[in-house]
Amino acid sequence: MNPVFFGAIFALLLATGIIVLLEAGRRIGARRLADEGETAAKGFGAIETAVFALLGLILAFSFSGAFARFDARRHLVVAEANDIGTVFLRIDLLPTDAQGTLLRSP
Repeated sequence: MNPVFFGAIFALLLATGIIVLLEAGRRIGARRLADEGETAAKGFGAIETAVFALLGLILAFSFSGAFARFDARRHLVVAEANDIGTVFLRIDLLPTDAQGTLLRSP
């Protein structure tokens, strides 16, 4: 089968699972807050800090990887332009009757 189809199905299932688990967490939190009152949310400061630190780390790695790919692509474009320039300079070494055919060929 088509890998794009499997990717779309996986993304749909993953999004559905995330939404279901978010709703389950919201309901559990609301029930716990109703049962225990304000003391239920007392120890979450350290957990929130750790979660946001990990999220920032993941975001930093994502941007770092994207920048590395962009930089590699830019270097490849420069290398290709240099190679094309080198080919045109080397064509000048050929006899003039052969130069026209090479310059006009697709």
